[in-house]
Amino acid sequence: MTRLLLHIGHPKTGTTALQSVLSANAEKLLRETSILYPTKTTPTEYKHAFAIPWLLGLENEAIRRRGRCKNEELESLSRDYWMSLTSEIKIERPEHLILSAEGFWIMRKASPEKVVFFRKSLYELASKIKVAGYLKSPASYFTSMINQKLRNFRQVYLPRSSYYRSSIEAWESAGFDECSWRIFDRSRLHNRDIVDDFCAHHLPSSLIPSTLNREGVEQANSSVSNEALIILEELASSQPILKNDIYEPRRSKVVDIIRQADSEIGGHSRPHLTEEATAGIISRCRDLAWLQSRGLTFPDIDPALINNPAIVELPDSFTCVSDFCPIDSERLGHLRAATHKTLEKLFRPQARRFFWPFGARAGS
Repeated sequence: MTRLLLHIGHPKTGTTALQSVLSANAEKLLRETSILYPTKTTPTEYKHAFAIPWLLGLENEAIRRRGRCKNEELESLSRDYWMSLTSEIKIERPEHLILSAEGFWIMRKASPEKVVFFRKSLYELASKIKVAGYLKSPASYFTSMINQKLRNFRQVYLPRSSYYRSSIEAWESAGFDECSWRIFDRSRLHNRDIVDDFCAHHLPSSLIPSTLNREGVEQANSSVSNEALIILEELASSQPILKNDIYEPRRSKVVDIIRQADSEIGGHSRPHLTEEATAGIISRCRDLAWLQSRGLTFPDIDPALINNPAIVELPDSFTCVSDFCPIDSERLGHLRAATHKTLEKLFRPQARRFFWPFGARAGS
């Protein structure tokens, strides 16, 4: 029978890069090691997130945007997607099966009935199921999420106090055969690489990661600078359509314009939090000692900060980028100057043009 490896993220742990490599090498994996990474689905999709609305009754903006629908229509698309995916599995009958979607991380939000349905659906495909997840440290994760949320013109939320524990316990109580949790940090990954680490810890030893084709695979969207985030934040406020319409084509154009200028003017440092915000986010996470008791520690966290009050209290909710991230005001000025005209033109009302009917004569 088939063994299923269910990769659930969590978000911002190299998931897109990993999925892209697995998809690009799907035929090789199946032919040489009997590992199936389903790709022959309808709609065609190298991530497996479209299965989530049907299996768990959950959806988010990313799934709605990719499917260009929501609610009952999205559930119908998800059901058909799952049927096409399971059809591929039944045709190939692989020894090993990989399903990957970071959206699975939030299974804790699903109803008990949906969790039972989810588990039953998976065990119809495999005799043994292993859940694999990677964990990113809270400050690093929050920094990445600020960047991703603002690039998608979405609301930023502070991490929950039991962000890790609540999700991990939900998975460990769901009744699967095994759960594996690893720290996502370059210093902890095999060869400092997510693909090599995934292969080394979760796939058959007969698979040699160095033989996998990685040319042209999609990487996770690269972050923009803290200064670029300020401009995105201002645009989201002045142009409500960017927040209200997830299908608005100017959303991606705005990000491309700012990303290009961000690169061209130089001095772009990696996005990061202030020291006070970093300490505050770590203090806010009340499950780090629980992780530590399970042998899961983050190398970038000073143990003295765990379960200790922050020196500076954070706001109750996310306010604005400058309250959490250091801003280079001079660089921000250069970035404003480099993007102002192009962005203004993008949102300038189009002049109305009037045309005389073809062949009409003046005075007729």
